[in-house]
Amino acid sequence: MILMFTIDYGTGVIHTVEGDLNDAKTAALEGMAYTQTDVKILNENGAEILVSHWYGVEPSEDDEVLAQFGSYGFYSEWQEGN
Repeated sequence: MILMFTIDYGTGVIHTVEGDLNDAKTAALEGMAYTQTDVKILNENGAEILVSHWYGVEPSEDDEVLAQFGSYGFYSEWQEGN
């Protein structure tokens, strides 16, 4: 089943992806940048289903890192949304 997902980068930039949740996660990761805001994946109804939180510090060994930008910050692994 093909679904529609919206990726909200928290900066006013959004991206729509057709496919499954893995397609949406891949597209979101490719679009991540040093924005200092969380990235959210929304379902067809606009409900938040996944979020990757931004942390403006260098990750520790215990952090689950999805994407890192030098020593200036990182996005956490995907977590279920609200």
